[in-house]
Amino acid sequence: MFCFENNPEREDGHISGAQDSIGICVPGLCRHYYDANFWPKKIENTNDEMTLRFLEEHLVMVPLEPRRPGCSVVEGKDITPAKVKALADAADACWSAILAHDLQAFASAYKASFNAQIAMFPAMVNPVAYGKPCPEASVEPYIQKYSAMPGVLAWKMPGAGGGGYLALVVEDAKAFAKEHDEAIELHIRRA
Repeated sequence: MFCFENNPEREDGHISGAQDSIGICVPGLCRHYYDANFWPKKIENTNDEMTLRFLEEHLVMVPLEPRRPGCSVVEGKDITPAKVKALADAADACWSAILAHDLQAFASAYKASFNAQIAMFPAMVNPVAYGKPCPEASVEPYIQKYSAMPGVLAWKMPGAGGGGYLALVVEDAKAFAKEHDEAIELHIRRA
């Protein structure tokens, strides 16, 4: 799947990360370790039922507009060692919080991860199309809307951003989905 999505003969400029392929094919919760390659050098996962339930009880996705044609989420990127470290530290904190089933620590690390990602790739939230800002494709209004809602603790762009979905950490996924028809409860595939 990874090779199909990243065919070197593709001419549309879009690639998919290994996370997409692994997430579709490997059950449970996975953590990837990278070392300057597109494919991880190590994959750690858990199929602990209580951990998977914890995530399902506190994560929902809400649909956004699709990424507009010509929008680039990598234009204007600013990748520095400090920003990469901030993302890695947030990932470590997120994994630990999930395994501990600590909702507040999970939400804090999730938000820190989002902030680290958009520090490196600001066009994930405010896409650029053909070298110019694409304000009509901005994700910012959705973030403002959902972050102000009761029970929403954190948010993140799954995938490369620029549209698609917003993944929310919420106090109660079932209650949130019941109150918001557009919210999608997540169900993690078991081993």
